[in-house]
Amino acid sequence: MKINFSKKPYLFNLSKKVINSKIKILNKKGWIIQLKNEKNVIGYGEVSPLKSEHLALCENQLDKIPKQINENIIINEICKLHPCIQSAVNIALGEIRSILKYQNNYDFDDIHKTAILVDSNNILDELNNLKNDNTLVNKEITLKWKVGTLESESEEKILEKILSEINNKVKLRIDANGSWDRNYANRWAEILRDNINLDWLEQPLAEDDLEGLKELEKKIPVALDESIIKYPDLTREWKGWQIRRPSQEINPLILLKELQEKKGLRIISTSFETGIGMRVLNHFSSIQQTGPTPKVPGLALRNFPKTILFSNNPNDIWKFL
Repeated sequence: MKINFSKKPYLFNLSKKVINSKIKILNKKGWIIQLKNEKNVIGYGEVSPLKSEHLALCENQLDKIPKQINENIIINEICKLHPCIQSAVNIALGEIRSILKYQNNYDFDDIHKTAILVDSNNILDELNNLKNDNTLVNKEITLKWKVGTLESESEEKILEKILSEINNKVKLRIDANGSWDRNYANRWAEILRDNINLDWLEQPLAEDDLEGLKELEKKIPVALDESIIKYPDLTREWKGWQIRRPSQEINPLILLKELQEKKGLRIISTSFETGIGMRVLNHFSSIQQTGPTPKVPGLALRNFPKTILFSNNPNDIWKFL
């Protein structure tokens, strides 16, 4: 069957910048792709590379995809392309084939239904604001705290203050983005061992230090993120928590199958996509919520502007671009 291939670029500024131990994210660039078969069935995907240095490669590869291509050929050929392009094509084909059946709306808009993204500069202010929000009384709040953005001593003092003040309704996901060494990671692990507020330490060690990550996981819950992106086979091998980013995976439909089969210890996280990619995140997250280890997803909703680019309707986004 013939497939018509189209693409449109996007660029948007985040409404709140994202700071981690390695980079500061102010805006996001990428492409929306549209696949249409001979029956005029449409599927959408999003090419959303996390690293800016991958943009030129993705653009070059997207430009080489013919405007009309046989479905079998595109399936065989995409394995040579950047993982984000493979992800987008597989998602679009999944929609065409009704493997992906999206809902019109997903219930993640309330602040307590997704993790709130914070860094060391604003986490104490955020906690203060949440404490004074009467609408959140008796609701569990999850904070994804980006550490490694201040001096170690300063962050330890922040941790001490947080642990002395928060109640058991506040959950912490502490994300070092691979910036800690083993000694420092073990120091925090000792402080946080058996702490009821901690969901996990996220990528505390460098993506290549798999041995260190395995040893640390024996002491405290450890979630892998960057390691999984670099070493996809870890999705089958890692027994602890997995931070899964559909737009960065070669074939997110495999993740979809894992969630449908009720495999636990998987959490869905954004790579700062438009509404096209957000449909996938919402859909996968809604299935994750019904699994054996339900946790609020990491959608960073407050970091996105309120524009048509983040609509639930992909056709509106396509026309807008």
